[in-house]
Amino acid sequence: MSDPTSRRSFGEPMQPFSHLSTESSRWKPVYEDLLRIVLSSGAHGQIVDVRDALRGVVKADRPLVMMCPHPDDGAITAACMLHEFAVERGLPVIEVLVFAGERNVDAPWLNNQKKVTVREKEFRLECDVLGAEPVCWDLDAYRSPGYRPTAADLDKIVGWFDQRKPGALIIPPATDAHMAHRMTRCFAAIGLIGAGLSDTMVMSGWTPWGPLPQPNAFFTYDEQAERTKEWAINCHASQVKLTDYTEFCNHLGRAYAALTREWSEGHSLSGGRPSRADVNSVGVELFRIERFDPTRADLLASDPIQIALGILGGHLDPSNLQDLVPATA
Repeated sequence: MSDPTSRRSFGEPMQPFSHLSTESSRWKPVYEDLLRIVLSSGAHGQIVDVRDALRGVVKADRPLVMMCPHPDDGAITAACMLHEFAVERGLPVIEVLVFAGERNVDAPWLNNQKKVTVREKEFRLECDVLGAEPVCWDLDAYRSPGYRPTAADLDKIVGWFDQRKPGALIIPPATDAHMAHRMTRCFAAIGLIGAGLSDTMVMSGWTPWGPLPQPNAFFTYDEQAERTKEWAINCHASQVKLTDYTEFCNHLGRAYAALTREWSEGHSLSGGRPSRADVNSVGVELFRIERFDPTRADLLASDPIQIALGILGGHLDPSNLQDLVPATA
């Protein structure tokens, strides 16, 4: 399978734009730099079926892991894919609840511990519906300013990654507006580095808290899977009461199905192969398969996963990252 995120290095030669300088009466040299930025950023329409990308990656001893900042994030992001791999394929699927999220329970008559219990029960019910194994971390970081982890949190994260060794990992995108989601992405990077998991496939998934930049993988689902996603979302009664994520995800999934065909330049979602993807699909869950990109200094400065992939792939020296990582206030 070709790498859907491959791009030209800035150091490689590119056809010059010298003809434009003579043909355009408004030409400025900076225009060439701007054009090079876009032409170096990858081709249009490179989006693949995530089932193909995951073939051989998820197996009996290497589970598919969804890291959920809050109890309902797995259902919203990837319920259809999690259910297919767990139930239809019989492969190990784990949902990890990183933060309990009791602050978002609109029930003032309950104390915080009761609210934690409510959300954990909703999370476990969702896992029952999807066929996933539930794991609750309930990190101390949830109750710390800026979600800063304790030493015990870090030991728990690295120890868990070392023990379970995810074959594939779904995490929130780097652009997510919710700090808990961004910190979850950082915890994934810490776990991968701590356990030395250089062969884990890392995927960013869509969340309501921010767009998924440049998706390059899709998962099609049919009406039956859509109903399963609805059930999974509605397991979280404390949240559906506040926001109707069921309707939201139904409309979004169907919109993504149409848009994916556009991103694929009008080709069938199945890449020309006879498949249920075109015949029965009603919706799409979108993902970005993450790979280290040494040409993007902005990613290295803002995304812990890029740092982790660079270290694990032997591209970055973990003892010499001062120029890449911004100083904290």
